[in-house]
Amino acid sequence: MAKKRSNGEGGIYFDEKRGTYRANITAPNGKRIYKRFTSQEDALAWKTEQLYTMNQGTFVEPSTVTVGEWALHWLATKKQSVSIGTYENYLYVSGHLDLLAGIALQELAPHHIDALYLELSNVISGCTVHKVHKLLNAMLKKAAALNIISKNIMLNVDTPKFEKKDIQIFNQTEVETILKVCHDNPLLKKKYPMVLLAATTGIRLGELLGLRWCDVLFPTNEIFIRKAIKASKTQGVYLGSVKTKAGIRKIKITEDMIKLLRSLRAEVKNMDINQETYVFPARTGNPITPRNMERAWDTIIRNSGIPYKNIHVLRHTHATELLALSVPIIEVSRRLGHSKVAHTLDLYGHAIPNYEDKIVDKVTQLYAVPK
Repeated sequence: MAKKRSNGEGGIYFDEKRGTYRANITAPNGKRIYKRFTSQEDALAWKTEQLYTMNQGTFVEPSTVTVGEWALHWLATKKQSVSIGTYENYLYVSGHLDLLAGIALQELAPHHIDALYLELSNVISGCTVHKVHKLLNAMLKKAAALNIISKNIMLNVDTPKFEKKDIQIFNQTEVETILKVCHDNPLLKKKYPMVLLAATTGIRLGELLGLRWCDVLFPTNEIFIRKAIKASKTQGVYLGSVKTKAGIRKIKITEDMIKLLRSLRAEVKNMDINQETYVFPARTGNPITPRNMERAWDTIIRNSGIPYKNIHVLRHTHATELLALSVPIIEVSRRLGHSKVAHTLDLYGHAIPNYEDKIVDKVTQLYAVPK
């Protein structure tokens, strides 16, 4: 075997049996690293690049870890730090990475990502492709932080565009019709307090179903949102924490709603000592499942004779009504439990009244032109 050395910092060897060139370097940790090439020029280029990154302090030890292997590792670490629902969503989205799974993480390039997006665009929605993009970005950002790759190539990949659906809302007449149907229909009457609370607070379905009597603050006319009913493929229906830290909040409710809740509270026969009994339980005393509530909602809408919109639209309706009444957007954001006001603005900014005429009047007062 012939041998060429380069300044004592590794070397390039020609393996006569295999007919390939084997380059080697000594990593900063003292580990000897080898890689084979078909040409001496490629071997020299690799060796030169590795020595340069060592001098620059950006050296990354070569690795054969594939995208698929890294995805499994990343998911395992995420399982310990995110909610069950979020983890299951990560699992679903990662199922769309098959095209990349066998590629070495360090060899992954923007053109691989572009090819993936092109293929996925033919079989899944633009929204889901966007979720794949976010997942890949999070995975590669972590790999770069751990020095497994030299940089996050997702910074050089265009974010997939997709058309967001306009939010739906009920008009005032539709809300009044829904409430009247719930109130007057003997089969739906038990759902009336739930629908009224959802319509007048904008709380999420899980928060509504997870409300307990210890969360109803009668002295201050408030409900304390801190838990939510969730549904998981692995754990079924369970009471968990709200979506975010901002989701933990107290919401003022109307006097009529308080009276209705007092009436319901008086009917409770087997209240537990900590008052953790559900405000709106199923017949068994367990929480109503989201799916069963959605079935009941289907019946309510059908009896109302209005075009179908899901129950979450009550939340959108409440938010837009508050903004139309000139309630400051930061207060609306807090009431909804959003982590960022920007998210509230993005969803409901169109409902904020136009103040252009009033602004002109104010500016005229501030900068009056001398006569």
